[in-house]
Order: sequence, then C-alpha cells, then structure tokens
Amino acid sequence: MSAPERTYPLQKPKNHVPPIPRYQLVLGTETDRVQTAYIGIQQHSKSENATNARIQAIKIIETWLHGQDDVRPSASEAFTLLDGNDGKNAIIWVCYWRDEESYKKSMGLLNLRDLYFNLPAAGRKSLGIWQESFSTPVSRLETNYSGLDYLPGLARLPETSTAEHSLSAYWGAARDRIPDSAHDLFDGVDADRTTTVPAGLGQHLVGTNHHNLVHIRSGQFWENCDAKESAAYEEKLEPTLRQGLQYLWDNPEEGGAVGLRYLQNTENTSPGADDDRKESCVTGFFTSLGRLEAWAKTHRSHLAIYRGALAHAKIFGDARKFRTWHEVSVLNEGDAKFEYVNCVPETGVIPFIPLTAQDDAL
Repeated sequence: MSAPERTYPLQKPKNHVPPIPRYQLVLGTETDRVQTAYIGIQQHSKSENATNARIQAIKIIETWLHGQDDVRPSASEAFTLLDGNDGKNAIIWVCYWRDEESYKKSMGLLNLRDLYFNLPAAGRKSLGIWQESFSTPVSRLETNYSGLDYLPGLARLPETSTAEHSLSAYWGAARDRIPDSAHDLFDGVDADRTTTVPAGLGQHLVGTNHHNLVHIRSGQFWENCDAKESAAYEEKLEPTLRQGLQYLWDNPEEGGAVGLRYLQNTENTSPGADDDRKESCVTGFFTSLGRLEAWAKTHRSHLAIYRGALAHAKIFGDARKFRTWHEVSVLNEGDAKFEYVNCVPETGVIPFIPLTAQDDAL
C-alpha cells in the first residue's frame, strides 16, 4: 500500500542533487520511538568535601550506566562543559534507549533526590545534579551524517544502519527529513516563559515541555584529520561556531534557543578528566522548528558557519576527514522531563521554562 500523498510539499528544489553525500539513520520498522536522557553534575566550590561528593556522585551514575542489561542505556557518551547553560566545568552524560519500557525502568532507578541525599552531607550542598530526558516518535525525528566512519549519538544504538539520502544542502532539508512534516507544520505555540528565574540552589525543580519544542544535538569530529585540516577547523570553523553560539546565548528571545550547551567529548571511563580528543557537540532546545530554521537560514552568525563548512569541503575535497552530524527531535507536549537538584539558576531550561519547586530547603 502506497503512502498517502503529502499535505505539505517537500522544500527540495526540482532536480536538486546534493554536492556532497549525506547519510541518515535507519532504525527499522519495529522501532517507533527512541529515548534520550542527559544527566549532569555541577560542583559549586573547590573544597575537598565538594570534590569527594562529586567523585561519589560520578561513581553512582557510572554504576547505573553499567547496570542490568534489561534496563541500562543501550548507548552512552560522556562530556565536559566548554560553555553555555550550565555550571562551570560540569560533567555530562547522554544516554539512549530503543525500548521505552527499559528507558522508564532505568530512569526510575536514577532517583536524583535520593542520589543527592546519599552523598556525604559535608559536600552535597556544593553539588548540583540534573537530568533532561525525552521520548521521540521516529516519525518526528531526523538525522544527518557527513560520513560513515564516525557515527555517534543515536547511531550508537544496536541493530541500526544508515542509508544515503538526497534531502540535504538546501534550506528546509532538515524539515523534509522528518517524516511527519508531510502532514504537520510543527507550528510554534505561545508557551509560558519564565518571568522570575528560580534560585535553583537549594531547590528541587521539575517540569516538562510545551508542544513542538525541538531538541538538537549537533557534532564535530576531527580526530582523523591531518595537521592541515585540523588547523583549518580549529582556526577558522570553530571560532565561527563559537560566534554563532554566543549570538544564541546573548539573544534567546530572538534566536529561540533554550538551554544550549557546548560540550567536549571525553572518555566514558573518566568523565571530567583532561582530554584532548578532537570531538565536540552542541546540545539543547529551540522553542520551535521554525525558530531554528529562521536562525539557520537568515542570521549572519549561522550563515557564516554554513559558508565556512562549504568552503572547507571545497578546499579538502574527497580527502577531507572532518565530520559533522546532527539529530533533531520535534517533541510532543509532555514527552520531556526536566529535573534540577541544587543547580545554579542558569542551568539548562531553568531560565526559560516554568518549573515547579518540589523542595525549597535541600
């Protein structure tokens, strides 16, 4: 049986052929949702007690990450914060599941309040713990990879594959790659915004998302580049990326970004350790797909990133080893959970999305 005709046509120009091959994730017909969770630890002071509490919190989370096969995450990665909406030098993990029941059981075992109160009393008040988790229908998900020799994120899930596609290198391509865009414009909603930012510290805050909130994780990998190509990224492209992010951090109302973090990938076995890996990513949310598209298509900060990437590809041609990729989810209302225990007020969505204080006296 053929698929129903699209209500909204593709943005793809007639006879368009991408200048560079691109690939997308194939999850299989048996998978209709994927689950994602970001988990973070902040240290608010350099005291020995705070450091000891941080070490214990890391051990608890690592034990959870490598727990029972039927509930532990199917894939995970670790990071340290480079910049953005979090505590300085925060340690962060991202976890992925294919099975929704395993995800629910796993997140149920990771009780942040209990974790916090199981830490040494002398140090826990100098620690913050948070999680931002969500479930995405595959029909509201798109992925894009510039090569097959580096497949992070959701592509780390078992029993997945990739396929080359032609929906790239034109404005609106990301929307076209989302299956439900055939019949849904993913309109932004007039969601409530935080008018008074909570204190965060000393509080246990929880909340959820408005309809069509967008999550994005966008990454860069230059570990396999030679010295010349590495320098081209580090000296030209990366500063341009930082300028684009700075615009979004400085102009949240205009840009629509919510809780963006710029992260350095680290080894899962030693999160927070000094690491010179040539791998990074940007994670966070946008108030709607339209706001993300508007920044990408029209603002000079993103146009500089886009043009720089095209110039890089032209210079290094088929020999280039620099890899980029991203995954984008358009979330249904209530499909996300935001939770912050004793976190600084600039953490994640705290400054942007209304949250409820379940405890004001941690």
